[in-house]
Amino acid sequence: MPEEDKKESSGRGRPIRLKPGAPRPATILQVAEELEARGAEIVELFKELRSPAGEAVYPIHARRGGREMFIEVETGVWDEQVRRGVLERAAVLRRSEYAAAELRILSAHPVPSDVRFLTGGSPGALLQLDLVGGDPGRPEEFAELFRQAAGRRWGVDLDYSPESLPLTEELVRAALDGGEGDPAPALEPLVNGLGCFLGEVIRRSAPVAGSWTQDPEERKPLVECGDYLLDTVGKARAFLEEGPEDSISFYARYALERIRDQA
Repeated sequence: MPEEDKKESSGRGRPIRLKPGAPRPATILQVAEELEARGAEIVELFKELRSPAGEAVYPIHARRGGREMFIEVETGVWDEQVRRGVLERAAVLRRSEYAAAELRILSAHPVPSDVRFLTGGSPGALLQLDLVGGDPGRPEEFAELFRQAAGRRWGVDLDYSPESLPLTEELVRAALDGGEGDPAPALEPLVNGLGCFLGEVIRRSAPVAGSWTQDPEERKPLVECGDYLLDTVGKARAFLEEGPEDSISFYARYALERIRDQA
């Protein structure tokens, strides 16, 4: 997991403390000097990275003991813009030539728990980080984003068939259960991505033409097939919270049987 909150502990000297609201460029220079004093090599400031996930500029690229490190420095409050920027940069990093590098967050304010998790290196974090850019308002695109992320992380080709869902269940649970300590949390990107993939499996497999629509109150995608309106995102959430007893594979088979009976 990344190091965060108000300090960076290296085991040498005092923790690096950031002043809330301090100018970020000056603080980055201060942090770089502190890291050098603790034995780290500063490879580059404002390091530009490119990967299939986009482009990003990291405040500090350092190296210690032959290990690459990328350092985020945040002195302001964690509003949505800051949060999204950190996650987008992390997504670029994890698909770059430095994918295995250590990522640390130094912040003057407590780091949000979802950011702390998603910038870690566990299988569950890496999968969900790939889904951060998904938009539930574009469910077909989000489903494809999930399918591509599964291919990258698991080396499988999920083909939108109902037969692919048992494997999807198994791999998602394995990713969340993997790593050390407690199981990884299932955050909104995974809930929405898995739900959109499930919905697209049903929509493509249904014997009648199906389409995506939006719940006007909750503003989430729904699949409309004949007289049925399916909340596949809600079903994905239930599966991620409750496990196999709320199987998305069983749900898809049952929904398709009902739709066929009506056709």
